[in-house]
Amino acid sequence: LFTLPAGPVGASIGFEVREDKINSQPDDVASNGLFFGFFADQGAVGDKTIKEVYGELDIPLQAGKPLVRELNLNVSGRVTDEEFYGVNATYSLKAGWRPVDSLLLKLTYGTSFRAPNLRENFLAGQTGFNTLTDPCAVPDVAFNAQAGGYNASLDTRDANVLANCRAEGRDPTRVGIDAQGLNTLQTPSVEIASGGSLDIDPETSTSITAGFAFEETFGSGYRFSLGASYFDISLKNSIVEPSSQFIINDCYTREGDGRSAFCDRITTNANPDSRLLISNVFSGFINLNSEKVRGVDINSSLYKEVSLFGTTVDFGINLQANHLIERSELFINDNGDPTFDDDAGEFGLPKWTGRGTFTADIDKFRMTYQIRYVGPVEQDADFIDDFSDAFGNGPDGLPTGFVSDTCTGGGSANGIVPGDGVFCRDVGFAKEQFLHTASLRYQGDTFSILAGVSNIFNTAPPQVDGDEVLAIANTAIGAGYDYDGREFFFSVSKSF
Repeated sequence: LFTLPAGPVGASIGFEVREDKINSQPDDVASNGLFFGFFADQGAVGDKTIKEVYGELDIPLQAGKPLVRELNLNVSGRVTDEEFYGVNATYSLKAGWRPVDSLLLKLTYGTSFRAPNLRENFLAGQTGFNTLTDPCAVPDVAFNAQAGGYNASLDTRDANVLANCRAEGRDPTRVGIDAQGLNTLQTPSVEIASGGSLDIDPETSTSITAGFAFEETFGSGYRFSLGASYFDISLKNSIVEPSSQFIINDCYTREGDGRSAFCDRITTNANPDSRLLISNVFSGFINLNSEKVRGVDINSSLYKEVSLFGTTVDFGINLQANHLIERSELFINDNGDPTFDDDAGEFGLPKWTGRGTFTADIDKFRMTYQIRYVGPVEQDADFIDDFSDAFGNGPDGLPTGFVSDTCTGGGSANGIVPGDGVFCRDVGFAKEQFLHTASLRYQGDTFSILAGVSNIFNTAPPQVDGDEVLAIANTAIGAGYDYDGREFFFSVSKSF
């Protein structure tokens, strides 16, 4: 556009008109629910028009002055006209300040908008059946028809599960037991319904990031860099399609205060004796009131060339760390009751992760050694229960009236000794882990060879109580763990 003392001012503008259509027409078999298992699909038909105008402005404010080597500002914005959701505006501000040549300070603030897509708007009714687990049903281990039916001392469920079931008008000491009192069932066949809606709201968000980047060469060839960024992203009206088992679990296994908003999506057809299992779940799209994630990313590296034994070795160290401060969700139901959940520090979302990589380059060879770190996690870190120790055990080793499914003690009919705190552990946590990998690469002009070993020390994923944490055979399922154990790898590539 024009030139300022610090440099030229640049701009760009544009517009877009888009029409989106969906036309999914299932045949009579699908639409009438004649699939295997009586699954029904009504398809999806609809269209919408989106119009957008956008622009960006880049402004160099200052340059080449003491403590202001560079000072730049970038401003951008977009106006979106969505057929069903009206006109919405978003914008972004970015600033960069370089007080000295080796240091850059950065700050950004922005907003975003996303209207529901075609599937979220126009998906017609879909129904089907699936076998799901009902947490309120009496477990087999706590039921013996010949010994009087339900036995509370053998119930492996947490106290909060029983309390949530009762709060929903279901008796967790009777659910699943047949009318004759001879058998109990925990996995009913549940009818699941889903569909789109024009009543869901668009997603909006605000985000802020702040950080710095430092690069410098020291002394005799030391090259050092360090960068860090803080991020804070808040998302409102996020559109989610929860799974049916998630809906059930969020209602009945939730820990802490507040009733889950998903309980209203569950039908049990409960009769006065409150023993019937779940029969229907609606898993259609829904808006969460808000989601938020905050954290810090850190990256540092150091490189140095060293002469050893008549040759040059280029050593390098790179360190990366990620600190998750918050990963929360807030849902407010139609009665105004809030449900807040912060998952930072729980399985799959450790508060600290990172990796350190050491490299040594000699001519065409590179040796690499890497250590990957996964921080400690625990089930609902913000929830404080009524039990006294880290395993959730009371003074006698067990919560009153409950037995963990990790008990290995003997002496009773089912191999469990109530009150035996030595072998009974409600393990809902995992310690930190370090995973080591080493490799050697040869890089030729037209081919390369790579060989190495991952998970050198054969570190296994953590063992947990499957009633406390998502697990298969007491092996925790979560991001960051190595489920394959030690592995050797070798590859050759050739270019022509």
